[in-house]
Amino acid sequence: LLALGLLAVGITGLACYILLIHNSGVLPDYARGFYLGAASGITAGSLLLLIRTQYLITHPQAQRRAKIKETDERELHINQAFQFAGMFTFFAAAASMFVLAAVSRTAALAVFGVIVVYAVTWLIASLYLSKKM
Repeated sequence: LLALGLLAVGITGLACYILLIHNSGVLPDYARGFYLGAASGITAGSLLLLIRTQYLITHPQAQRRAKIKETDERELHINQAFQFAGMFTFFAAAASMFVLAAVSRTAALAVFGVIVVYAVTWLIASLYLSKKM
């Protein structure tokens, strides 16, 4: 699901670049480069993740090795680092709204939208995982 979600984001970015931005003189060069580079990178990464996932599904021995690696202590520390990074990002975004509210309402609303999406996603994931376990 993660690979397909990332693929959708990457394809959306490429479609925006091709249909809206490529020949547009409105955006500066760095913004057009961002759209092309970010969308291409996300698409390529998602395709690699999708290929790896399909490989693990079709090869039980590789899947078993991946499962053992997942329970490795180093992997658990990496997961804890991701959790910490997510919490830090959430609270940093919340704190930045105090500055942004005085500077730009649009930017403050954009950051607020990110916070809401993060919170809703966390809530849905925690409910799903609590029922799964």
